[in-house]
Amino acid sequence: MSEAQNRAADRSFHRSPLSKTLLYALLALAPLAFLGADEAAGAQPPKGNIMNAPGNTPILSYEGATTIGTNILPEAVRLFTSRTGLPFGAIGGAGADAGFKAAMEGRATFGGVARELTAEEKARVGGFEVIGYDVMGVFVNGGLPVKALTRDQLAAIFAGRATNWSQFQGPDRPITVYSERLSGGRATVKAFRDMVLGSEPYGPLKELDDATDCIHEVAQDPGGITASSMSFAVPGVAALTVDGAAPTLAAVQSGSYPLKRPLILVTMDVPRGAAKAFLDFMLTPDAQMIVGHKFVPAK
Repeated sequence: MSEAQNRAADRSFHRSPLSKTLLYALLALAPLAFLGADEAAGAQPPKGNIMNAPGNTPILSYEGATTIGTNILPEAVRLFTSRTGLPFGAIGGAGADAGFKAAMEGRATFGGVARELTAEEKARVGGFEVIGYDVMGVFVNGGLPVKALTRDQLAAIFAGRATNWSQFQGPDRPITVYSERLSGGRATVKAFRDMVLGSEPYGPLKELDDATDCIHEVAQDPGGITASSMSFAVPGVAALTVDGAAPTLAAVQSGSYPLKRPLILVTMDVPRGAAKAFLDFMLTPDAQMIVGHKFVPAK
């Protein structure tokens, strides 16, 4: 074909709606080749930014609880990618409720929830996996002589019925309760309320953006107290004994320490392809060892 004929054919293609439609249909089907024949035979590509990279490379992503996103995923993702070649994109920390919503809307492959799922949530998800358990600590300033409280006493403090440490054989010092924002959808807020307050609402407190902010404030405040994951402990704070048990691995496993919550990854659809590969990886001995650095492994 001459150069003039080539140009004429090219113009003809761009003017033809049918030709364009065929081309776009072929391009749309191209990502299925990466996932293999079993995915192409009727299965839809996993949602949640899993097919959004140049060259159709699967990109996994996470949004949700900072307990998972900060303490587990960075190291786990590096190991997963080094073994599989599958890259992981964004790891967010907007909180459990925001993570669940992002996963259900397909804006993240995995939503991270650091609490029990509700019955309604279980009915909505395509899949979920418990990858470990977080031990929740109740932290006070390291200089405070009060080292042990019961759940009833904690309820009195966090509900605002007890306001001075002298009520617990401590110094005559006002109690300042710190918490992540109550309206922020954070798993810590809901989990602690379920385990300690029950139906009673939180009392007066100082709301901060993140659990780490609360911990650092308590380290500077002689009368401060906050509930948070034990993984966020810093120098200057002390974790209380609750109902006679310290927040240790042995006490959690025996059931004597009462404050623990599951660490869960949820997906919008039934996990398959790269999403299933990552969930399966998170239950392998090596990944569970990473979970075990700061949490109680699921296996």
